[in-house]
Amino acid sequence: MKESSEKRFIQALEICQSLIAFKSQPSSLPFQSIELLCEVAREPSALLLLTEKYASETQKAFRAVYEYAVTLDNWRLSDEDCPLGFGVKDHCSILSFFLKIQSKKFEFFTGNWTPEKICDLIKDWKGIDLTVLLTKNTPVLVSD
Repeated sequence: MKESSEKRFIQALEICQSLIAFKSQPSSLPFQSIELLCEVAREPSALLLLTEKYASETQKAFRAVYEYAVTLDNWRLSDEDCPLGFGVKDHCSILSFFLKIQSKKFEFFTGNWTPEKICDLIKDWKGIDLTVLLTKNTPVLVSD
């Protein structure tokens, strides 16, 4: 695992944790965090390792995303803020996928998402196949 992956992961968690200050306001921060997590997830085992290593921080980040998401409508951002074209609540659902990948106890904030749909989106958008992370027996890898 590269050090830059760990830095990106920590940065994504910090962005998620900052969402608490933006309750009831649309923000491009969730999308920015998704982009960072996608960079980390280019190596799916790194994503698993980091969610385990930073379990407490990941849990805090999810809690902040949750508290932010439940105050929102599913506002769409401009194409320049989010080229995917989804609403902010959808972004929070995608973040939930990344932040809950270790436990696989996903919580989505709109009815549009399943873990498989998010994997398809990430594969189509970024060329990253995360379906391996959905198997129940995915081992938690230990860093050398």
